[in-house]
Amino acid sequence: MKNKHIMMAIFIVFLWGLNFVALKTTVTYLPPIFSAAFRFLLISIPWIFIFKKPKIPVFQFITIPLTLGVFQYSLLYYGMSMGLSSGLSAVVLQTQSFFSVFISSVLMKEKLKLREIIGLIVGATGVLILFLLNDGDFKFESVLIILIAAISWGIANIQLKELGDINMVSFLIWMSPIASILLFIISYIFEFDDIKNIEVTKIELKVIISVLYTAYLSMVVGFTLWQHLLNKYNSVRVTPFGLLVPITGSLFGYLFLGEILEWYQVLSGIIIISGLMLIINKQNKG
Repeated sequence: MKNKHIMMAIFIVFLWGLNFVALKTTVTYLPPIFSAAFRFLLISIPWIFIFKKPKIPVFQFITIPLTLGVFQYSLLYYGMSMGLSSGLSAVVLQTQSFFSVFISSVLMKEKLKLREIIGLIVGATGVLILFLLNDGDFKFESVLIILIAAISWGIANIQLKELGDINMVSFLIWMSPIASILLFIISYIFEFDDIKNIEVTKIELKVIISVLYTAYLSMVVGFTLWQHLLNKYNSVRVTPFGLLVPITGSLFGYLFLGEILEWYQVLSGIIIISGLMLIINKQNKG
């Protein structure tokens, strides 16, 4: 990779690491699903009147907002609202790479190699450690919910790869109204009382900045640059940078929120990332 693209990848890692702090700040003050809905609303309006609609199949135009938008982000926001730290959330969500490999093997009939199977087992062991050694530091449900969000992201990864070289900014803007409307409906059903209690005049500046950050810097800028790298290089040269997101997420969580991971949470993260490295190294050799 060229130096400028390496710097771009590192920049994305810091963007996405800080994103977990912004998410945590947002769901501390606003209903989680409502926050996710508002995020996609900001991405779509007024930009949808400026950017041209991308040419993609109708099926993908409808289904990707469900996987990348509705399921992934509603579950991620909700899981973090249950008290899971920024760093740990970043670690758990990163398991999306495992699910991408597994789902590809099932749907695309790609045969898993021995090292990939070992990588999946190692990663699953890391997640299992979280559950076995947890002593009330977090709710089991919060990890399960974000694991489901990771599955949804894994499916979205496959869908996005099939789109090829498209204008990602335009696509994100045009898919966002679908995700936003569905999320607002879900929020209305489950969070109506919480929404009524929102006092707009009392929302702190840091919450507003966090919402804007997650919408524009993390989502639009981050995903656009990431897709640019994936289109320019083989995925095995880009994907390893994603392994640094839990590290930057934990670092920013400590610096801005005072979060400190327990020793077994750090151990779990190391094991999960090791499993990911086994898979990526195998793909690279293949």
